[in-house]
Amino acid sequence: MSESSNNIITQSEKLILEKEEIKKVIPHREPFLLIDKVEILEKQKSAVGYKYVTGDEDFFKGHFPGNPIMPGVLVVESMAQTACVLYLFMPDLRGKFAYFMSIDKTKFRKPVRPNDVLELKVEVLKTRERAGKVRGVAYVDGNIVAESEFMFVLVDRTDTYNKSLEISSKQNIHPTVIIHPTAEIHPSVKIGPYSIIGPEVILEENVQIGSYCNVEYSTIKKNTKIFDSVCIGTLPQDIKYKGEKTRVIIGENCVIREFTTIHRGTTTRLTSVGNNCYIMAYSHIAHDCRVGNDVTFANGGTLAGHVIVEDSVNIGGLVAVHQFVRIGRLSMLGGGAMVSKDVPPYVMVVGDRAELWGINIIGLKRKGLSKEKIMQIKYIYKKLFRSKLPLSEAIKKIEAENSYSEEVRYMLEFIKNSKRGICRPPRKK
Repeated sequence: MSESSNNIITQSEKLILEKEEIKKVIPHREPFLLIDKVEILEKQKSAVGYKYVTGDEDFFKGHFPGNPIMPGVLVVESMAQTACVLYLFMPDLRGKFAYFMSIDKTKFRKPVRPNDVLELKVEVLKTRERAGKVRGVAYVDGNIVAESEFMFVLVDRTDTYNKSLEISSKQNIHPTVIIHPTAEIHPSVKIGPYSIIGPEVILEENVQIGSYCNVEYSTIKKNTKIFDSVCIGTLPQDIKYKGEKTRVIIGENCVIREFTTIHRGTTTRLTSVGNNCYIMAYSHIAHDCRVGNDVTFANGGTLAGHVIVEDSVNIGGLVAVHQFVRIGRLSMLGGGAMVSKDVPPYVMVVGDRAELWGINIIGLKRKGLSKEKIMQIKYIYKKLFRSKLPLSEAIKKIEAENSYSEEVRYMLEFIKNSKRGICRPPRKK
């Protein structure tokens, strides 16, 4: 008896595969790998598998306390895994999966207990190009404990499986995660159970993704934390979308809480979120939106398609923003606001069909604007919206003075360039 360099032991016509070599042939892994050794007696025709029942297996904890018995279905599974090794060891079948099609003529004769050596004899009864029929008999100490016939079908093993296995074995990624072969994942990334990392995803340094998330066609930049049940880069809710290749980009240091949805672009090809954004649970960012830096969404904040949100905006809970609306920087949208027109920078809006309610003074102070600039913005707001002049006339008068800060000039340009019209103060009753 001699051992070859690839861990396959040859003795006359018999091939013996130990556990590590078995793993190269079939995809099963602990705790569901139920065979420790396989002897291929006749290639493509018969084999014997061995399972050394130690008593430490997980299934004995509940089956049954005080009277441990190996479940009969797992004895059949052990025979099936032996048959998989026999069949998939053929060179032209490497990289295939074998799935059960049917189990027939199954009988259980005796129980299998700890310290038993389970001997699993299988023989191929019938083969086709993509299917086969196998008979298996399980023995302990020469006595039959179970027998069965089963049919299986061969399918291609996907690269998704291979890449998931490769990455999860090296990184802080739960083994239930599914990873598409085109995904690029930094070694520092953490991903929780049952998440799906789909096509063309890029996850940069220290990205954290919770459980049950679905991310596809997206770039998530470094240090961003995504909590459970978030969907990013999934299909847009847009009847104009015809399957074009579009994506989502999420900036650095963002926090995206549970059940948030961010859809990829359509006509502009891109939906984007800037750096340092905090997006609370149940928020929604639709296709082709552009969200700036330092933006906060309270719970249930919703953007329709093609919305532009500039830097340092605060969006209250249950706010709904109409498509193609533009939200100016450092503005604040009060909880429950229904925003159908553009929101000028530095202001607060509230209410159904949102109306202006003054300057966002707290937001301006937090951003570090000087007292003089805040007073100037407040003065200009009064000239624009509390004088009796038409808005266009008020803008001309302010521009004629030509002595205002960059913030004021930006505010005026925003209003002049609005295509939807802007929110206005409430009318006096």
